[in-house]
Amino acid sequence: MTKGLFPVGGPVDREDLVGREEFIVSLVNRLQEGQSVMLAGPRRIGKTSVAHEVLRRLREKGAYTAAVDFFRFSGKRDFAYSLINACLENRTGIKKTLSILQDKAKALSGGAKFAIKLKDLEISFGFAEKKSDDELLDYALMLPGILADRDKKLMVVMFDEFQDAPRMTDTEIFKRMRAHFQAQKDVAYLFLGSKEGMMQALFSERKEAFYRFATMLPIPGISEDDWVPYIVKKFNSRNIQVDADMVKEIIRLSGGHPQDTMFLCSEIYYTLLETGDDVITHDHVRLGYERAMLALAPIFDEILDDLSARPQVRRVLYRLALGENAYEEGIHPNKVKRAIDLLLGRAVIERTARGSYVFVEPMFQQYILEQFQH
Repeated sequence: MTKGLFPVGGPVDREDLVGREEFIVSLVNRLQEGQSVMLAGPRRIGKTSVAHEVLRRLREKGAYTAAVDFFRFSGKRDFAYSLINACLENRTGIKKTLSILQDKAKALSGGAKFAIKLKDLEISFGFAEKKSDDELLDYALMLPGILADRDKKLMVVMFDEFQDAPRMTDTEIFKRMRAHFQAQKDVAYLFLGSKEGMMQALFSERKEAFYRFATMLPIPGISEDDWVPYIVKKFNSRNIQVDADMVKEIIRLSGGHPQDTMFLCSEIYYTLLETGDDVITHDHVRLGYERAMLALAPIFDEILDDLSARPQVRRVLYRLALGENAYEEGIHPNKVKRAIDLLLGRAVIERTARGSYVFVEPMFQQYILEQFQH
């Protein structure tokens, strides 16, 4: 299937990973040496794309890899199956090895227990319904270490939306994981999470199970110097001319936010297709921006509706969007602080200095200004 010129709506291919090379190399080196790493940041800034490229490069170097996303799981069993399959794929090349093995067991045993040997790796599950969730979960958590030991390989496991793990069971899951992980040799973990406050607490607070288990690294932004040649090259690949100043205007409007910049460029591209033009002008950028804002409006409205359920948050959002001090006369400072803490926790804003904040997504900031001024 033909892809759009600019990737939108999900992880991007390696050729579209703009300005991330040094960071990717650093992650590969750390994980290859057995160091576990935690990356936290809001959704849609490219964490997952970076992580998958890191895993790809590690596989090229001979490592085993596994990737699972906690956002997709409904319970322990669901997670256990996913992790087991991701690990076994290194041996079989099949994404759902466990399902295939169990189907074979069912066919051959007529419903009785059946032990299947995968080369020298003994997997004795019988049927899933005959095993408890806890038995499956413990086996899944041990399997990375088992494979690393049996095959004399480095195993690197990536967990996406790691802070959501308790959603499938309870907070005790973190203690259970740590108990298994800390005993494993030649296994490194890459933890990703979109709720930065929760992730920071999980890995930096002494009372938490994963205290100091992984190195916490900041995710670098993408500079204008990286964006400009990439965007120019992409448009040129379709025989569309754009000068550097026009690209800088695009980056200013999107704030350099990874997905918003790609989305804005995509809308400008479709505007050009409709007009039949092959040189980008300010009018094309303006029309593309208007179209992008219209398309993003439902997402932004949902964020606003969610945040507005909390007292004082809308007012604080608007003042921050205007570039004003969030604190004002007549409003108790504690109420403002609670609102700011919520916005920080939801990764809507980030602190740049004491009392100074910027929006993670500048197009959301502009949307707020437009909504409040109507």
